[in-house]
Amino acid sequence: MNGFKFNKSDYRFILVYFIGASIWLLYRWNIEEYSFFEIITGLSGFIIKNLLLLFIFRWLINKYLVVRKNYVVFILLAFIAWEAVGFLDMWRDYYTANHPWELPSVGVMLVQNFYRAATDSVMLIGLILGKKYYENKLDYVKLQSAQKELELKILRSQYDPHFLYNSLNTIDALVDYSPKEKVKQYIAHLAALYRHLIHTKDEDIVTLKDELDLAGNYFYLIETRFENDYSFEIVNNVAPKLNYLPNGAILTVLENVVKHNKALDGKTIETRIIIEEKAVLVTNTKATGRTKNESLGTGLQNLSKRYQLLSDQTIKVEETENTFTIRLPLLRVLD
Repeated sequence: MNGFKFNKSDYRFILVYFIGASIWLLYRWNIEEYSFFEIITGLSGFIIKNLLLLFIFRWLINKYLVVRKNYVVFILLAFIAWEAVGFLDMWRDYYTANHPWELPSVGVMLVQNFYRAATDSVMLIGLILGKKYYENKLDYVKLQSAQKELELKILRSQYDPHFLYNSLNTIDALVDYSPKEKVKQYIAHLAALYRHLIHTKDEDIVTLKDELDLAGNYFYLIETRFENDYSFEIVNNVAPKLNYLPNGAILTVLENVVKHNKALDGKTIETRIIIEEKAVLVTNTKATGRTKNESLGTGLQNLSKRYQLLSDQTIKVEETENTFTIRLPLLRVLD
């Protein structure tokens, strides 16, 4: 989802690598009787050269391997990067060496510059890539586990037998007191809800449109069942730049609203879904008597964990005396 990025453990790993490499180079150069000036400039050049190549390759991997999948351009630019950094390192060595040496021919220079840069940087870049590979494999296993937990949660919450039982009771009441068209509409919305569950149960993310369609079906069922206790509104004044959400994200938040807010004294719980460029805000009025800082519950906690596994973002909660707002970042899918 996020391409190739460095986290705190990566920076710690890089630091440990440079400490170990520096100790080895200091020992080697001391044995080879390098001057103090040569050691200082050589060590500085080694660190700068490898850091520069590390961040160049991170950019190249993200742009030409992850996003564009243009392997030819990646290899070409990687070679140019090695040659350019190797050329700079050659001039550093030329001006700081204790004994002057003659510059080689162009052909020899190209070969030497490549090995100057590549041999030093390949180990660090390879170790980082290996580390990221196994971390991503571990994250994938965690994501699969979280997905299974989501399926169980769905079956045990809004889609569990109690939800179906309450929905059937609502249908029974509608049959006795409502027009046939309203009964048919309720059944259609209920069927759409379960159809979505069947079609997306194996998906980690879904489009914003799918989430909003599902929310619309949920709106109808809740408003029909509880009449004036709850009201829902979707506010979409902008075209979102990103277009995906974790599967069931909005529904999890809506379920949290209904679960933790019971309408009292005829006061309707009002909920608005506000579409922004990079996020979806779900804000609701709070039930009378509900205190701040109540537990978010397992549903929102699981949703937060899924966000952390799917991206580098997470949900944000803002609570006032009268309102409760959850910010759901929209996600970008890398082709």
